[in-house]
Amino acid sequence: MSYLCKSVSCYIMIKKKSYLIFKIIISILFLVFLFYIIKPQQILSALRNADAIWIILALLLLPLNMFLQSLRWKVLVTLSKEKVSNKEILSSILYSFSYSIFTPARLGEIGRAFHITNSKKDEMVVLAFYEKFFAFCALMLFGLISLSFHESFYYLIAVVAVIVLMFSSKYLAQHLPYFKRYTSILSGVHTSKILLISLLFVFVYIFQFYLILNAFRPVNIFGAFFFISIVMLVNAIPITFSGLGLRELASVYFFKQIFVNPGQAASASLILFTINILLPTFTGFILHLLPSHTTASQQEEE
Repeated sequence: MSYLCKSVSCYIMIKKKSYLIFKIIISILFLVFLFYIIKPQQILSALRNADAIWIILALLLLPLNMFLQSLRWKVLVTLSKEKVSNKEILSSILYSFSYSIFTPARLGEIGRAFHITNSKKDEMVVLAFYEKFFAFCALMLFGLISLSFHESFYYLIAVVAVIVLMFSSKYLAQHLPYFKRYTSILSGVHTSKILLISLLFVFVYIFQFYLILNAFRPVNIFGAFFFISIVMLVNAIPITFSGLGLRELASVYFFKQIFVNPGQAASASLILFTINILLPTFTGFILHLLPSHTTASQQEEE
């Protein structure tokens, strides 16, 4: 039996590593193609000519971005653990950034569940999954609404479907093999509140992208919001390393509609990636190196 467990564990580990290698290869291929259609000199030229004020404004929105993520996570965590500090919530999110950069669809964010001390880890994992679900649905709503205007109003059917799915998720969980054991916890979720926080988070993300685009050239705010939403929806496809390469190509393709040239579009995308992904990820890595670092599980064992 132990041999079987080891074999299954080895298989899962190999599968995870294979998928990570696959994502890195795909990201490299996308970047190679990106640099084939856009010369590196174009990106460097765009960066040199960018107005730093707009980029600084986008950077200043990072704390608001992190606050909304923390607020959403805290609302869910308190369903299982009544008292939790804001510091612990923020730390768990930063830790999870260091995991998610290596995982498909940023599922490593579920790792924040293991950095909440004195909590039931199984409940925390379920709540982390639920948070991830709402974050994805909010992104879908922005993207699908934008597609309905850009492509076809038939996408509004998908918008309605996503809304119905979110508001019925607590009831659907009762029929899922794993989640039905936690219906008492999930029944306490205030769907409207979590959805509102998730939508505000996506809005801030889009607004950051809009500000960065203005660093290269003035863009129409309404057109920018539509196409940024579509780019973010495309970026949610988990086939590259944290969306690297895919997001830049999508930006080049869609932002030409608002007269942003390829070098500027790719540069704006890379700057957004640096602000919202690399900076929190780097902070998460630093937290791992601190002498006081232990997971919640390790603390409980001690």
